[in-house]
Amino acid sequence: KMTNKLEKGVSLIVAFLVMTIMLAIVLNVGLILFSEIKISGNIGNAVSSLYAAESGIEKTLYFDKKQIPVGATRGVCSICDTCNSSDCQNCVATPLATGGCDSLSCTNCNVQYNSDFGDRSYTVDAKITPYSPSPSISIFNIDSKGLYKGILRVVEINTNQ
Repeated sequence: KMTNKLEKGVSLIVAFLVMTIMLAIVLNVGLILFSEIKISGNIGNAVSSLYAAESGIEKTLYFDKKQIPVGATRGVCSICDTCNSSDCQNCVATPLATGGCDSLSCTNCNVQYNSDFGDRSYTVDAKITPYSPSPSISIFNIDSKGLYKGILRVVEINTNQ
């Protein structure tokens, strides 16, 4: 009769241990799934911030090739004058040398602006400097930083023209 009393408590302890193990497994699987869902969301946000950075590059190239002042060879140095203020916020063209941001010659110039659209934004820093072996050729460098939901992506292009 003494063993019967001990056996009654064993089944309760075994059931408790089985439930504890099952709870631990479910919590771990839930934690792993939650982390995976968060990572998947961040990948989408990273792609959106990359597209925002690419938008800054494309806008700068558009103004450089398609919005050229009369008599000039490129349009990036006059982007602050021709771009809509809501599209090119805080636009500043800084000469890197005397006469550097002249809209006609457009050499030795640094142009910076930013833009917001939807929840995305980008900041562009474009520089035009002469190529030292041949001053008639310019080095055109564009850095664009896209930001979306706290994720930053940077796109940079360099070209000789």
